[in-house]
Amino acid sequence: MKNLFLNHLRKLSFLFFILAGFVFVSCASTKIELPDEDFTISDFQYSILNISPEEYDTNTANMSDEQKKFYTIKRTRDYKVIGEDLDYIVILNDEKKEIIIQYEESDSDEDWHNNYLFWPCPLKLDRRIVWTSYGYAKIYKSAQNAPIDEFCQLIQEHPDYKVVIWGWSLGSAMAKITARHFIIRTKGEVMIDELTTFGDVKCWYNPFYSSKKYCKKIREYVTPNDLITWCIPICRRDVSCRVGENFSFKKSKNSQDYHTHYEDYDYSKWE
Repeated sequence: MKNLFLNHLRKLSFLFFILAGFVFVSCASTKIELPDEDFTISDFQYSILNISPEEYDTNTANMSDEQKKFYTIKRTRDYKVIGEDLDYIVILNDEKKEIIIQYEESDSDEDWHNNYLFWPCPLKLDRRIVWTSYGYAKIYKSAQNAPIDEFCQLIQEHPDYKVVIWGWSLGSAMAKITARHFIIRTKGEVMIDELTTFGDVKCWYNPFYSSKKYCKKIREYVTPNDLITWCIPICRRDVSCRVGENFSFKKSKNSQDYHTHYEDYDYSKWE
């Protein structure tokens, strides 16, 4: 996995420097104040992490809520795989009354190939067109709406539950497209309680649209030495929640470590 990551990171870095001459569309850093809430996971989440509650508590004893969240995403194993290697899972957390849809990071050559297909592409979401990269549109479309349909069905069955969307790396693009699809499908009448992405990649070519007003909490976490989050420079994200150390050419050579250890960063600014 490490060699796969490094090989594809070199290719993405090359693409980045080609694109660096284009105008960057800036994104605002936004902090939304919410009441503090302890992070807890469901029995189902313990099972898909293949870990006991005692082991989980031991491993996360000194972690903040956001660190625990990334640890949970990172440790999840039982993703459904659909279409062009889109990995997702829908989780019902009865303890916190949450319905979570969660997307995995790039885990195959097919995923990385789609990461390179960065030119603009229209994607139809319930008769509405949005503009993202060709690769992200290709992956999302290949699922034929199965993830969003499953997610919305559970929300209809539990209208008092919170709507939560998570993603990591390539999964962050899938999470943000899902959020936009949900907003379109519900005509913006159902708020997303939380949209959280780690190792967030930019995926929007439309410089004006934002999901912020439809989300009670939105976090798109990046750390400067994680070069994956620099792609695609001509695209934009809704917010930029920076964590970790300042950029360094020397440190960025270990970009894989920065990309896969978001459980190590200080999130106190954003929690």
